[in-house]
Amino acid sequence: MASARSKRGWVCLACLDVLGTGCSSVRHIERRGAEVDYCVPAQPVRYDVSRSAALEAPFEVSEDLQRRFTRQDLLLAHAAGVLGALESLARLGEGADSAERRDMLLGEVELRLLLFSTMLSSVAAELDCEAGRTAQVASLLDGLASRRQRLLTISSIVAGALATTVTAISRDDNADDIIDFTGGVASAGLGLAALLSSPSLRFDHPRNLLADVWRQPEHSEAFPPALWYVLRHKDFSNEQRHSISYNVRARWIAYGYVEEKGGEPFFDAGGRYTLDALRTRTNMLEELQAAVRLIHQNLQALLAKLVATWGRPAASRGGGP
Repeated sequence: MASARSKRGWVCLACLDVLGTGCSSVRHIERRGAEVDYCVPAQPVRYDVSRSAALEAPFEVSEDLQRRFTRQDLLLAHAAGVLGALESLARLGEGADSAERRDMLLGEVELRLLLFSTMLSSVAAELDCEAGRTAQVASLLDGLASRRQRLLTISSIVAGALATTVTAISRDDNADDIIDFTGGVASAGLGLAALLSSPSLRFDHPRNLLADVWRQPEHSEAFPPALWYVLRHKDFSNEQRHSISYNVRARWIAYGYVEEKGGEPFFDAGGRYTLDALRTRTNMLEELQAAVRLIHQNLQALLAKLVATWGRPAASRGGGP
């Protein structure tokens, strides 16, 4: 009888060892992903709240500029802070003084549009980095899940075979019953665990750019005011019915990434993630990144009209196509 209990204990310990190995591997992955802020800008920019309010305030545009540029061009110029300079350019006359003034204004416009373009690239780079960090952890967890599933499947087969072998060589009927029962339970439990195996881990993201896109606040603390203005203004979307950020949020729901009532922990500072949830977060980050990058198309259209209207900015003269 003691021998039977010993063999039964060995089988149970083997099961616990399999599960314990999985837990330690999850902790190892969590430690590898512990550097939660390496995608955050090394020199965080503090955004001026008054800038957000100024962008939302109504503004007037001269008829001259309305003839030269589309409404989307003018809204982008307003977001980038060059609308005043464009008004000044439109009022300039002829003469040497006007030419010098034009070059100075064009230089100011070029610098501000360069700053706006750099800001777009910076946010897109952060989203790309965060998507890569999430995908890397997902890849590690996927490898762990595959190894754990294989180990559980093999352990299930071994447990069943061991019980059968021990029963065949045992001469104790009572022990045979105990071994058969224990082996059957262990084999079935390990097989079921292999089928339902879905490891999860703690994944933190204190700075979460997805959160404001989901909650749609009037002013954002995570996004630069100029970019948030563009993302929130419906005139920048293709159909101009809803804003870019609204459409991104709607696609998240339509694609089944998240339910309309909300999807924790995607929009918090972190939480418990399964492999599927990590992959979903990666897709959401990549989609938001694409939306930010596409604003460069609006910027390119504005620059093309500026060049066609007033020529190349002063800093760009002296060569090139």
